[in-house]
Amino acid sequence: MRRMPVLSLVYPWPAQHRADRPTDDDPVVDVAIRACRSVAALYSEALREVAIPHRTTELRLVTARTEQRDGVHGSVHVDPLSEGWESGTVFVPESFVDHTPRARAEALLEVVHGMVLRLGEARGWDASLLEKCRQHVVDRDLEHRWTAPAKTSPGRRHEARAEFRMMPDGYGRARLVIVRTLDGAEVATSGEALAYCTPQGFLRAAKTLRWHGKDRVAMTPYGSAPAWSGGEVSLTRSGDAWTSTVVDRYDVRPVPGGDPTLAPLEVSVVGRGETADEAPPRATFVGGGPIQTPTIRRFHEVFSQDMGRIQSPAGQSWWSEAGLRVLEVQVAYQASRTRVRGRVTGRRLGVFVDVADETLDERDHVQLSRQLTEDVIGLARRRTGLGEHPELAPD
Repeated sequence: MRRMPVLSLVYPWPAQHRADRPTDDDPVVDVAIRACRSVAALYSEALREVAIPHRTTELRLVTARTEQRDGVHGSVHVDPLSEGWESGTVFVPESFVDHTPRARAEALLEVVHGMVLRLGEARGWDASLLEKCRQHVVDRDLEHRWTAPAKTSPGRRHEARAEFRMMPDGYGRARLVIVRTLDGAEVATSGEALAYCTPQGFLRAAKTLRWHGKDRVAMTPYGSAPAWSGGEVSLTRSGDAWTSTVVDRYDVRPVPGGDPTLAPLEVSVVGRGETADEAPPRATFVGGGPIQTPTIRRFHEVFSQDMGRIQSPAGQSWWSEAGLRVLEVQVAYQASRTRVRGRVTGRRLGVFVDVADETLDERDHVQLSRQLTEDVIGLARRRTGLGEHPELAPD
């Protein structure tokens, strides 16, 4: 039996293959994306542990600069899933870069957690599991670390392991550690080399760790895609002494140090989408088709005008009392029969108008459009208990 996937990845999109190039052309957004990587990696680690079943594994975060807010703001899409991932946007002000790396990471943790909580409210997840995810990040001091399985040297006298950590500049650092297999004592540690910006990059790098005889171990630390991977970190023994060598693939771009005296960044989160409680109720006609004949085209023009009344200010005011968030009407031509049908999904009422070719040939288009519009309103009233539509009340 195929197992349902679990939500397991918070992804601050995009990942930049080259550490010497900006992740985004906007310098504020660039700093914010990079600052989010360690927090997101830790939160993702915890999500895998709590194993929340979901249709997709990923929450993808886009970052943008805002001129309207002083704090960090999160907006997460809560409508029924339509893409291959859940999505949200993190908005940061220009002053974001004036804060310290620690303050930036703390604000981003709260906005990531707030967005996952808001999404969880819409999806029916257990909020206590998500609180464990936040605590997981806090307990690890907001720094993602990972240690790869050790590899034993020829002769089995030593073991070497790779240790990784994610830095405030959004890229990892990797080092090699050698221990004696006899007693587990640590005998050598390399310098730190630049590593890639994702946990998957850490894993790719760890797979390159190799012993070259009994006295030298080396690894390619920057585990991006093959065209951008590289660098080397190694430990070589001469007698009883080990010598470290580090060659970085790139020079990582620094991030601002910030002012530690600034007050913490304020954080806010909202849901967005047609079904979000934060969004105003809305009635809309989304069109339809196929419009393949002159007869259909002529009727569609008349029907679109009548649907415009539903979308008018008076129509929006009427719908605002429905108790549902969205009324969405669409028309389908060349149907087998003419009818109006509806379906409630969450807080959305979808109304489907089916129109047969025979009906268009037999009926006056103005009268038919009026009748179908009244049928749409009637269905909405039955489903919601609304009164008469102010623009379509009987003459």
